[in-house]
Amino acid sequence: MTIETVIPLYGGYSLAKDDGVVFVRGAVPGETVEADIVEKKRDYRVAVVRSVITPSPDRIEPLCPVFDICGGCHYQFISYERQLRIKEEITLDCLRRIAKMDARLDATVAGKPWHYRRRAQLKVSRDGRIGFFRPLSHDVVEFEDCLILDPVLNQAIKRIKECRDLKRVREIHLQRGDTTTAKIIGASSEHDLLIEELRNSGVSGGTINSEISFGEPSICLPMEIQLSDGSRLSYFYRVSVDTFFQSNWALNQKLIGLILEYVRNIRPARVMDIYAGAGNISLALSAFAGEVVAVEENPKACSDGQENLELNRIGNVRFLNQRAERLKSGIEAEMVVLDPPRTGLTKEVRRKLAEISPEWIIYLSCNPATFSRDMGALGERYHIESIRVIDMFPQTYHIELLGILKMKNQ
Repeated sequence: MTIETVIPLYGGYSLAKDDGVVFVRGAVPGETVEADIVEKKRDYRVAVVRSVITPSPDRIEPLCPVFDICGGCHYQFISYERQLRIKEEITLDCLRRIAKMDARLDATVAGKPWHYRRRAQLKVSRDGRIGFFRPLSHDVVEFEDCLILDPVLNQAIKRIKECRDLKRVREIHLQRGDTTTAKIIGASSEHDLLIEELRNSGVSGGTINSEISFGEPSICLPMEIQLSDGSRLSYFYRVSVDTFFQSNWALNQKLIGLILEYVRNIRPARVMDIYAGAGNISLALSAFAGEVVAVEENPKACSDGQENLELNRIGNVRFLNQRAERLKSGIEAEMVVLDPPRTGLTKEVRRKLAEISPEWIIYLSCNPATFSRDMGALGERYHIESIRVIDMFPQTYHIELLGILKMKNQ
């Protein structure tokens, strides 16, 4: 069918209307395309572009030869400038529809559009092929060079492909810091050859099935934060293979610098950093807060966080290894930093937040829908000072958001 796409939708789609609502994959908003229906839902249909009739001036040729097959990227056929505008438009649309809010976005923060990822989650087929899953399948798509991966990881992957002992290995998770580590899921009972081959591939350490460790199973990332007055903060950030860290490390440091501009002006007596990980934000908060309480439910992340405090000789941060929902009543904090999972804040966390009643909330989100839902709920007591897109994941539909909220005068 021939349809005209109208506006962008989250998930890599564009909206079109043809005897009902159609979510179109592979179109730039504003294009007229020939599309085939591939799925029917109760309220809409899903279509995939077969050919472009009237192309957008923002349509470009994808650089990756497996772009249409691999599930890692979604926007390579769209100019980077338009990618950023699409993410802004989606964010504003979510805020209008879900939060019932006419918001204004501050300037988007962007970095390098290519070779930015320091983490890779590779799949291994039964016959030993290494790559990423094709969308909506378990077919492994191989690649020569992934254009969004750090070049050091690409080189390691090329050497790992030469390994002979990948029997029953299902996944290989790589992390790149000062060294490269691997987390191996599934393997044969004999691991010596696999470990030797991984080391020859440039992997310095890691784990196999979360039980067997070899070498040094952690990496160290330098954290250099530039502030607007020209001053700099420097830290070392160590994480083990089982601890999450932001894959776009360069932009992560920019984001923390942006947060610190607010914290430096406020100088809060106590900050609670909820969903703190290994202290990605807590370490830097320590420079401008009297005390930082870092709340994290993953015990390995807490252990890494404690090591980071010792490594950087920080004495005004303490970690609480518990779920945010189980925070004790009576805790007070002038500021709360939130970086929840994609599902956003649970009702119990929102209730705990109301008990803490901080004057300031700094909210990081990776989902514009749940972010908008929570902004709508928090907007009853808080004025939204700033919302902006942080483009952590160029070439993909994923959107990172930063919201700054201040309590309304009571």
